[in-house]
This record gives sequence, C-alpha cells and structure tokens, in this order.
Amino acid sequence: SLKTLEGQEVILSKLKGKAVLLDFWATWCSPCKESIPHLVQLYKTYEDSGLVVLGMNMDKGNVDVVRLLVKSMEVPYPIVMTPENVSRSYGITGLPTTILIDRKGRIRQKFIGFTAGIGKQMTSMVADLTTEKP
Repeated sequence: SLKTLEGQEVILSKLKGKAVLLDFWATWCSPCKESIPHLVQLYKTYEDSGLVVLGMNMDKGNVDVVRLLVKSMEVPYPIVMTPENVSRSYGITGLPTTILIDRKGRIRQKFIGFTAGIGKQMTSMVADLTTEKP
C-alpha cells in the first residue's frame, strides 16, 4: 500500500485485472524526464483500454521538488514516493526502470533506461497487454 502525492492510497495487489506500467524514476535523472512525455502519451492512449500507469518516484527528501516537476510536465497519472523496500523487491538497479505487468499480475517486461527504440517496444507491449483477456 503506497500513498500518491495527493494522499490517495494505491494497493498494487488490487490492480490485478488491469495492465500496469510502473515507472521508477527520479527528478535528477535526465533519461527519466525524457521518458515522461512518452509515458503520458501511453497513458492517454490506453487508459480507456485498462492501462494503469504509476510513477514510482525514487527521490529522497523534498516532495515539493517532485510535485513541481510533475506539475510542469503535466503528468496526469498518479505518482507515489517509493520506499526502498518496494524498489528492492522489484530489483531496481538503474533509472528509469519501467515494468510492465499483465492483467494476471505477472511481470512481463522490464526496461532499464529510455531511448526511442525502448519507447517503440514499450508502446507495442502496452498495446498487446491491453488487448489480452484477464
């Protein structure tokens, strides 16, 4: 159970039945900031098809810096401040790391870093995951 920047509770286990994209990122990470417009577009395109995007922020400390960046980039999906035990349990070794989880709750893909090629692969996988039956 994690809290969004707006104080809403997110329980990852309750997202079963939806395609989930977890984006582990930080405000000081340039490739993370490059990936955000792509993730915003994915969210807007596939939200109605059952895609849930969660921004898993890894900054330590000042939440206001995170809020400012999220606002300036017009991020429409929820952002949570990620405790270290959560990032450890997903095996996060570099940022950004994007994890795609299918409707059955299984991790299907893990992308480390962000490039145009990774963006294309991500879009293709999200399209596939949102059309699969739970």
